[in-house]
Amino acid sequence: MSTQSFRGNSSGIHYTVKVSRRARHTRLKMSPEEGLTVVVPTGFDLQRVPVVVESKMAWILKVQSTFAKHRLADFGQTRVALPEVIELCGIGETWRVGYREECRESVKITELGLGELELSGAVSDHALCLASLEQWLKRRAKLRFESQLMRLASINGFKVSGVSVRKQRSRWGSCSTRGNINLNLKLLFLPPLLVRYIMIHELCHTVHMNHSARYWEAVERYDPDYVAHDREMRHAWRFVPAWFSGNR
Repeated sequence: MSTQSFRGNSSGIHYTVKVSRRARHTRLKMSPEEGLTVVVPTGFDLQRVPVVVESKMAWILKVQSTFAKHRLADFGQTRVALPEVIELCGIGETWRVGYREECRESVKITELGLGELELSGAVSDHALCLASLEQWLKRRAKLRFESQLMRLASINGFKVSGVSVRKQRSRWGSCSTRGNINLNLKLLFLPPLLVRYIMIHELCHTVHMNHSARYWEAVERYDPDYVAHDREMRHAWRFVPAWFSGNR
């Protein structure tokens, strides 16, 4: 990829032009560190770049304004910053997160490789980024928790009709009369032993739909340390990071 630099128009917008062999179309991206970058395909008439920039001026000014607001917010510590690292203790994963501003009204999330995550698009929109991260976390949780729970069920003779994952305010898990188990998305951030305890807790509800003495005897059979685990769950919210615990 070759790079050439140009000055902006009378609006005082500075930008960098990158000529890419892989680019099929012209696209704009912005970041607080690098500012505006215009990526164009090989053979593109560079004299047309100022026209492209002018056509996206409203978006450029909007993103610049958002960056400025974010800097003020960070300075005043009025909002929890988006994560640069996500520790998913419940499934033993750590992900580094990068952000790339592009001329798009949505946010796309991409797994670049093992432990590398990138959000691209309107990443200056804090709410959009959180929504995208939540959807990605649901996919990770569904993939890992479902297989773990079904394995526990199979080994211990429980029958489960289905597994779902949702972000909930107060319940770590639930079980319906039909044997459908729901797990709280925030379990991703808890220690593995507590995640297993919640799974055992709900699996035992497929047999006993109550908290009777017989129910707790069943829980103890599969988790002898359930009393300590149950006590620790009362304060388990402390494991959930601030950026994700907003609607608890």
